[in-house]
Amino acid sequence: MRNWQTAIVVAGLVAGTTPIFAEEPVTADEIIAKVREAAAYLAKEGEAGLATFDRTDSDFVWKDSYIFVYDCDSDVIAAHPVAASRDAIISELRGGDGGDFGNVLCAAAEPDGGSWAEYDWLRPVAEAGTDGLVYHDVHARKVSYMLAVEGTPWQVGAGMFDEDTSIESLNTLLAQ
Repeated sequence: MRNWQTAIVVAGLVAGTTPIFAEEPVTADEIIAKVREAAAYLAKEGEAGLATFDRTDSDFVWKDSYIFVYDCDSDVIAAHPVAASRDAIISELRGGDGGDFGNVLCAAAEPDGGSWAEYDWLRPVAEAGTDGLVYHDVHARKVSYMLAVEGTPWQVGAGMFDEDTSIESLNTLLAQ
């Protein structure tokens, strides 16, 4: 879907949406572990494994977070549990503040072991009567951990909405 921004806005305005996921928020340590697990899974499964990350009922959608898969070389989101983000052009991604963040996430995946990045993004919500996720029209600061998948063209990431935690403190967790 090339006109993904329109789809996101429309989807976010759909009646009958509710906040998603568990009441207990995800932690940075959990995100790191799940991103590393997702990278190992994709390295083993290859392209056939991408479909797992499009499903909202997979183990890679948990608490209030989810894994997404980028292909920075091809400039496209390769897999995402929010349908409106699938096949989006990475270089065209803009946060609620108008800032370019797609390429920021690609850059965060470049260092050995990956790194964290911050951006302004929409909160996903569950669509009533379905098992699907859509974007709500509420923007907030999101921090995501990105990691390149060895031997593949992909980068995996997951994030949390967090107004306070610094990128520096999150990156120090990666060495532990």
